[in-house]
Amino acid sequence: MDSNPYIHPKYVPSTAVGNMFLKSVNKKLFLGVDYEQALGDLKMNCPLVPALYITLSLLTMSECVLTIFIYIMDRRLRKRTPSPFVYSLAVSIALLSAISFIFNVKLLVYSCRNKRTTEWCVALSILLRYLHVVSCFCVTCLALYRYLYLCWPLRYPMLVTKRRCCYVTLACWTLPFALVAVPSAIDGQAPCADMRVTVSFYATYIALYTSGALATFVAYLLVALEFRRKRLALALGGDAARGDRLVKVRTERSALSVLALYAVLSLPHIIMLLVTRMGNGRASAVNLDSASLLNRLHLLLFLPFYAWANKLFRTALIARARRMHFRKYNAEDLCLRKKVARITATALHQRKRKTLRS
Repeated sequence: MDSNPYIHPKYVPSTAVGNMFLKSVNKKLFLGVDYEQALGDLKMNCPLVPALYITLSLLTMSECVLTIFIYIMDRRLRKRTPSPFVYSLAVSIALLSAISFIFNVKLLVYSCRNKRTTEWCVALSILLRYLHVVSCFCVTCLALYRYLYLCWPLRYPMLVTKRRCCYVTLACWTLPFALVAVPSAIDGQAPCADMRVTVSFYATYIALYTSGALATFVAYLLVALEFRRKRLALALGGDAARGDRLVKVRTERSALSVLALYAVLSLPHIIMLLVTRMGNGRASAVNLDSASLLNRLHLLLFLPFYAWANKLFRTALIARARRMHFRKYNAEDLCLRKKVARITATALHQRKRKTLRS
């Protein structure tokens, strides 16, 4: 039901067959949650958690649609070199949020009872994690682009071209297919073939996501260290030096804030996977949902921190909003003029009739 979908006991059909399946393992841990504890968490979190996911999904989809619309309508944004990364990031997050929205609406309609089918297993266990890895790789590409742009301004035009960005974007959508290829080669069958995914699938997901997150960490850390070094090397005195120092301080703080955002909001769901899947640890449904909700909040903040940070985007967004406001004002003004003209014409017609009668 979430963007990082653990196969929670509430996804098992609430039928005698589903209950017998859970009890058949002698009430051992089912993905880190005891049977009685899972049923209690289901009754407690059923209406609230899907509603939170629906709200986050709607907000995230709205952001993605707005981002794509502004980039398509503004010519300068379309011609920017990293625009393929932004398009790819917005599309992957929008698809992920749409699947999460549909599934959680279905949960609310059927009172949190979901029949496990192969289609939902593929959508929740494979497709959502595939889109997660794609979005992570796109964020990594934007981080590397920012590093080259800020720290290597002379070599940047030769290293980063629009065609290379398109090729890298294609690789961001191709490499995550390893989520299916690697487990299939190790286990001898595709994930969800028997309505479950194995440890090799989660190990592949953790390896792919962690590699992208680590590259993002390194890129922003290098940006922060480089601007810190330049700031400390500046000579004191003079308005120009103070202005340059202020710019470097802001850039350093911006890079560090992105690192903090990534560490606090994105990594907990990976840690929870390591605990529940790779380490055979215990985790309550509340902890699982909390980690997934933090990751969804990270998705919600992806675009404002990575795509909307561009001054051109903010300028285009404000200009589009003003244009729509003026268009609305002009439409209201035109409607008022037509009403005044209609009243004037009616008054003149009545006066003319009175004149003819007299």
